[in-house]
Amino acid sequence: MKKQWWIPIFVVTFFCLESLFANFFPSKLFSNYWIIVPRFLFLYLIFMTVYYDSKKGIIYGAIIGLVMDIVFTGILGIYLLWYPVVIYLVSKLMKFWHSNLFIMAIVSLLAIILTEFGIYGIFSLLQIATIPVKYFTNHRLIPTLILNFIFYLFFSYSMKNYFLQLRKLKEEEGMFQS
Repeated sequence: MKKQWWIPIFVVTFFCLESLFANFFPSKLFSNYWIIVPRFLFLYLIFMTVYYDSKKGIIYGAIIGLVMDIVFTGILGIYLLWYPVVIYLVSKLMKFWHSNLFIMAIVSLLAIILTEFGIYGIFSLLQIATIPVKYFTNHRLIPTLILNFIFYLFFSYSMKNYFLQLRKLKEEEGMFQS
């Protein structure tokens, strides 16, 4: 199987992991008041954008955003807006910075912060979320960042190498086509 065909398989796998995470992760392990949101697929899309192909990352971000809107929110446009916009901003930002794993950790966490605040802002405008910003920050944003940073520590090196190999194969195939 060609290596690029693994991308949709990983996308579906991460989507399912995020969906199942809330059911199998013991919510009372740390605090009764923490809301922990896995953004594993979002991190995967950021890595795809930076190390492989920014257009595909943005397209996958829009598709996944639409699917997340349909499955999780029931309001079309929230994730559909924020995922591709933040991924696009990351792609533009990383053109100016070195794409080593330390910088990627900072950028990935900032992207999660921007996405979480964007979604929170839309929910607040629509009066779906009625929690104060301080509560949101302390009980949802910080635990979410901790969980996703742990995921980042475990999987960033392998995701980077995978997408760099894909980019190398893509460039080699492009060299022989005229």
